[in-house]
Amino acid sequence: MSSNLKALKPDQGREYSGGSRIFKNSLKSILSSSENLSEIKRATNSNGFNASHKHKRMALNNNMSSSFPVKKIYSSELSPVTTNNNRQKSSEVKPAKNSRNFDCKSCENTEKSYRNADRMQNSGHNTLPDYNATALCTLKSRTGFFDSHCHLDFLFNREKYHGTFSDYQAENRKAFPDSYRGCIAVFCKPWTFAKRNIWQKHLSQNNVWAAFGCHPHEAANYNDDVEEALKLALNHPKVRALGEIGLDYSGRNNCHKEVQQAVLRRQLRIARDRKMRLVIHCRDAHEDCLSILKEFLPKYLTFHLHCFTDSWTWAQKWMDAFPNVHIGITNLVTFPSAKATHEVAKRIPLNRLLLETDAPYFVPKRSPHGTKNSHPGMAIHVAAQIAALRGIDVECVLESTYRNTKNVYNI
Repeated sequence: MSSNLKALKPDQGREYSGGSRIFKNSLKSILSSSENLSEIKRATNSNGFNASHKHKRMALNNNMSSSFPVKKIYSSELSPVTTNNNRQKSSEVKPAKNSRNFDCKSCENTEKSYRNADRMQNSGHNTLPDYNATALCTLKSRTGFFDSHCHLDFLFNREKYHGTFSDYQAENRKAFPDSYRGCIAVFCKPWTFAKRNIWQKHLSQNNVWAAFGCHPHEAANYNDDVEEALKLALNHPKVRALGEIGLDYSGRNNCHKEVQQAVLRRQLRIARDRKMRLVIHCRDAHEDCLSILKEFLPKYLTFHLHCFTDSWTWAQKWMDAFPNVHIGITNLVTFPSAKATHEVAKRIPLNRLLLETDAPYFVPKRSPHGTKNSHPGMAIHVAAQIAALRGIDVECVLESTYRNTKNVYNI
């Protein structure tokens, strides 16, 4: 595929006066290759549009400082686009400030909404089956467990921690269970792919493996330079998957659906060419996400459907479409208001289950008072709550998910 993707302004997905016309030309800049003209036609008409000088000034004045140069082209700088030959050259515009943070508003807001729902429902009364949280750190397990999805870069940034992950474990040894075996660290901010100083120290640890991919909330910041940096990062020997990638149509994501879909397809091509495993993020977008994945993936590919929060009905549809998909459940399962997650936890076959913290998000409800961030050691709370919901021993959950994680991520 010809790589002509240019990054969009992060807030360009919002509807505002003239926004739909501006978006059409922005999408053209993303998809304008001879290979993708059919995608352009579906999302745009043939009429060109030159935005007002006001929008042009807004784009050119966006000169936030950054050490990672990313080429950007705004719709206000575009003439009518039909082919690569008549496209105007883009101006060098520095990335928007909010594209340089270490946070995921989707996860943060999801956690907050469930915590608020818990408070609204019953003033802290826990209607879930109980488990012995204090015994988890010293629990003896034949296999132990992995955290299949966490964000160590987000966690360290939140806690302003500058040491290694081994140092972090040692300093928080009372919070890391004896049965903890390691984690998959996911790097999903496009601007970090080229920043080896951010992720190399984590991958130098014996019990840390990695996945890299552009999160759907960051799709507007994906471009040729980012893709080249992503490909280089994927070459690291500790990398086990491409992700998290996917679609997020929730109200927390301002990026247009068509932009998300185009970026998802570009990354799926990389995964297909390299025969890589995937980490999929899907929020309120099941039909489109399944449809696009079916375009690229063989039916029996093994991959990780991360942080599943929807109904058992949708979980079944995913497992029917892709019999080797593994579904990740976070400590959201410990929240009394997360009824859909409880149902999935009770009914999912154990050989299709993965434990994940999505750290630093989803702090377990039964963690010590005042705990602000989750960390990979807290994945054992997911296992304990699922075991309590199913009325089985926690060791059954640990053994199954241990095998599943090793299988999915080849560790």
